[in-house]
Order: sequence, then structure tokens, then C-alpha cells
Amino acid sequence: MMFDHNLFDSYRTLLQSTDLQRAYQEFIRWFRYLRSQLERQMPDFRFQNGISENAMDYAYFSFSSQVLKEKNLKLVVVFVHKSFQLEVWLSGTNRSAQCRWADRMRDHLLPMGMEATDDPEHTDYLVRLPVQVDLPDGDAAVAAVKVAAEKLAGVLL
Repeated sequence: MMFDHNLFDSYRTLLQSTDLQRAYQEFIRWFRYLRSQLERQMPDFRFQNGISENAMDYAYFSFSSQVLKEKNLKLVVVFVHKSFQLEVWLSGTNRSAQCRWADRMRDHLLPMGMEATDDPEHTDYLVRLPVQVDLPDGDAAVAAVKVAAEKLAGVLL
């Protein structure tokens, strides 16, 4: 199997001529900090063991309370690399739960800033909420994500 030679050259050039590797390592350090601080500050929630990376499309971790779990819902903290956007998602624990909740939510008015999915079978969220914060300020990011998560947890409960 052959792979794209130009993309490999671009990757090598980026690694050799920029701080891409160190910058990505700093991002991972920040995202792990975000997860660990939220877990410490939100003891009523159970957190996924680590962070997941999705080929630089987005990185994420999920967590759920007993109430959300009983409803087959979870919260997900997501960093979308291309748009450089931190978001919190309310998602189903699987596609069938997500589709059931999307049907129930069809006529539900969401607070300003929240966006419901148009296609619950092909998106990974029911509702998403962008988080506006100075990303390098770790403590401010934790506080902003916590507020967003609490808002989303209250949408359907």
C-alpha cells in the first residue's frame, strides 16, 4: 500500500521547522490538566479514565453523573483542533439512546449559545456548547468548562 509522499514530506517539514511537537505536547498536558481538575472538582461525576485523541480531528473525555447515566446520557469535553475551539457536548451513551433523546428534544427550546444536532445518527452530540475562554489559563478553562457542563446537564433534567 502506498501513502501520500507529499503529506509525509509536509509532516517532516513541520516537525523539523516548527515547534509542532512541543506545542502538541503542551496541548496534551493542558487537556489532561483540564480533565483531572474537573474530576477533582466534580465528585458526583464519574470520568472516563483518560483523554482520547481522534487523529487531530478532536480530542475528548467524557463523564456522567448517576442521573445522566440512568437516562443514557453523558457529557463530553471536546477540543476541535481545526477550529481551535473548546466545547462541551451532551451526548447519548450510544447511537440509539442519542436518537431517542433527539426525538424527545425536537421542540425543546435551548438556551442561547447551545446548538442541537440536526443528525443524531451521524454526529457525536445531542447538544453542544462552545466554551469561550483564554485557553492557556488552565484554571479559567476548568471553571468555564464546569459552568458549561452544569448548564448542559440541566437542559433535559
